[in-house]
Amino acid sequence: MSSFFKRRNGGKSTSSLATNEVASQSPPVSSNASTLTSAVTASSSRIPTSTPVVSARPASHPTYNCYTCHLAIPPNTPHIHAIRPLSGERRYHQHCFICLHCHLPIDPQSQPFCFGEVPSKDGSTRREHPLHRECFADYFGWTCVVCEQRLPSVTTGDGTNNGGSGGGTKFEFLKHPFFERERMCPSHAISRRGNLDGEGDDQQQENQQQQQVGSIASTEDEIGEIRRCAGCHRFEPIFASPNKHFIDVGDSDTGRCVCLACCRTVVTTSQDATPLWEKVIDFFEGPLGLISSTETVSGVSRQNLMSFPIMVVGLDALNDNLKEHSEGVHYGSSQIMTRGLCLSEHSPVSDESIGVTAVLCLSGLPADLTASILAHEATHAWIKLHPNFRYNKPLPLKVEEGICQLVSFLFLNDGLDPSFEEHDSSSTTDESIPSDSKLRQYFKFCIETDESVYGEGFRSAACAYAKMGLQELLYYVALNHDFPPMD
Repeated sequence: MSSFFKRRNGGKSTSSLATNEVASQSPPVSSNASTLTSAVTASSSRIPTSTPVVSARPASHPTYNCYTCHLAIPPNTPHIHAIRPLSGERRYHQHCFICLHCHLPIDPQSQPFCFGEVPSKDGSTRREHPLHRECFADYFGWTCVVCEQRLPSVTTGDGTNNGGSGGGTKFEFLKHPFFERERMCPSHAISRRGNLDGEGDDQQQENQQQQQVGSIASTEDEIGEIRRCAGCHRFEPIFASPNKHFIDVGDSDTGRCVCLACCRTVVTTSQDATPLWEKVIDFFEGPLGLISSTETVSGVSRQNLMSFPIMVVGLDALNDNLKEHSEGVHYGSSQIMTRGLCLSEHSPVSDESIGVTAVLCLSGLPADLTASILAHEATHAWIKLHPNFRYNKPLPLKVEEGICQLVSFLFLNDGLDPSFEEHDSSSTTDESIPSDSKLRQYFKFCIETDESVYGEGFRSAACAYAKMGLQELLYYVALNHDFPPMD
């Protein structure tokens, strides 16, 4: 099983699954008809509750009122009795035990159900309401973004209706690491290639499906036969209506595509990238103070960074240049390796003289992501052109890539226009399409959570930057070829 996959429980977890990670983002949900045990809260705590029973009140017992209609329950009348962690003891007329979603009565003896927490209109309190287990997924939006059907749910522990204990309701799904509503049925992760004629081991496919549950990596790699957006890595809703399908980038047969959100600002030509590169240069000259506006012999000037072409190319062209200039370029990060490249050459006369010939950037990405890649490559170019960094003594990969990722992160934070940040999805009625601001948050999230040498370098660079600032950090790195020790 891939290290990126973890088991996520959208509902309750039994004691036998105590070691599994419980999705803290999921709305609290309790068990089925006969086994209401624990609820998943925002802190993933487990609160024991009692089992609801259908009972009759003795004639001598104090009067009970129905929780739903608030009318008295007559003596010796069968009714439903439950104890809830949030609302305490409850009793219902049998015809008043109604699903919040479909408004039909729930038969506890034969129909699996859940209790869901629903906030009040002002958000000050939360109340628990019963729902059919199938209705719970529809009411709280626990549906698959690929097929738009409710996510599969199972009963864990004792799933009988005979008063057993220790059961619970669990949703199994693949989840995007950032966008909360991006959940996919595990069955979509199983490739059907090679099994089109019904061949293959059904049990093996079932086992594969059970393993592929949890949060996934921030890459555009396909999951089974489901494509992912090249920009935000969301799942393509291929079984939904055609107007929600992703748009092909056009990189021969690579299958790369972009979602409707990333397509709003997609960059496809070098001309599209020119104003983004100018913003990067402005950021280097202004907030960062790394370049001068005039020619200088002791540093890098604006003219130096404007003297070589910025080229937006397809995946094949980028990979060809990666192979041709494989020494000292992007290795070790699935997020960066195929997205940008700084090409350079050194003089045969002196190993200390170096020049930048071009910056390449992958086409078909949204503007904010393209700009952050250009900021990363501009930092490579600055290091290559600055006299304090020598070609014959290159920086360690972790150090150089960490600094480039730091500048890219700072640019996403402070270098782009407010209009980019304030853009929202008000022009569309589809709430599932993230805004430009949300996309930018995700691009920063990718830098922060990268588990490769790029992420390690960024986190070390960010710690040093917080203590000494960028220019002092670069001076230290030029002298020591390493990050300063952080106590």
